Amino acid sequence: MPRAEISGFDRTRIVALFQAGFSNHRIALDLGIPRSSVIRTIQRLQEAGSVENRPRSGRPRVTDDRENRYTALFARRNRFSTSTAIRSYIQHTFRRVISTIRRRLRMANLRPRRPLRVPRLTRRQIAARLQWAREHHEWLLPQWRYVVFTDEVRFGLVSDDRRIRVWREPGHQQRRNLAREVVPYQGGSIMFWGGIMFNHRSPLIQIQGTMTAEIYEENVIQPIIQPLRNEFGNNFIFMDDNARPHRARRVQRALERGQTVRLPWPANSPEMNPIENIWDTIPRAVRNRIDPPLQP
Repeated sequence: MPRAEISGFDRTRIVALFQAGFSNHRIALDLGIPRSSVIRTIQRLQEAGSVENRPRSGRPRVTDDRENRYTALFARRNRFSTSTAIRSYIQHTFRRVISTIRRRLRMANLRPRRPLRVPRLTRRQIAARLQWAREHHEWLLPQWRYVVFTDEVRFGLVSDDRRIRVWREPGHQQRRNLAREVVPYQGGSIMFWGGIMFNHRSPLIQIQGTMTAEIYEENVIQPIIQPLRNEFGNNFIFMDDNARPHRARRVQRALERGQTVRLPWPANSPEMNPIENIWDTIPRAVRNRIDPPLQP
């Protein structure tokens, strides 16, 4: 892969910091540029007295350093724009046709990626999260090792992952064995409850139908949480979210009878629960399972 060339603007900044007495290592750290690029730039300055590009053969680039910087700046300010939309805007701004937007964005270390999906939070929920973090940021392993993190998850019986790809030859798109059948509503779903803690995990409990306070108490609190409380004693802490069945009075009374301490949990914060990482691996493992061929 050819070595990426740093922009004239970055070379100017390198020279300015070098002349101000900064070391190569410090310049690289401050500017976020590889140390080898800093060294080459300074060597060119010392040998040629300039850091401008030497004359070269071949077709010159369509865009200059200023336009490249503007393109990267626009992309960083409009993170969800497509490369086509960015190109249209840049062409309108500079009044000429530009067809190299993707390459220029790659030079600026910008690549299209699927955004992380996060819950929409109100100001009150954000404040509650911050308060929770301040109250628990000094907890160490002696505290966290006795916390059981729990949650329910619902899996579709048929995967709806649009990222799945098929290896096929050109022109074979219509072949039935290379197509992927689509089932309405993912073919139904199934719910599980589970819990994890330091060096321990609960059994995976299948929940029939919809979770209710009665089902939660009879299938989770009494057979799973209460025995864990008895095993680990007063240090044991139970974490569940603020779903309505979890906070029902009968569930709270059952926990009080068992002297089980609950970990306060900020509303609408599923991604803070470490068990979410476990739930994410299960459908991926199922998708990646390859059944052995029936014939060689």
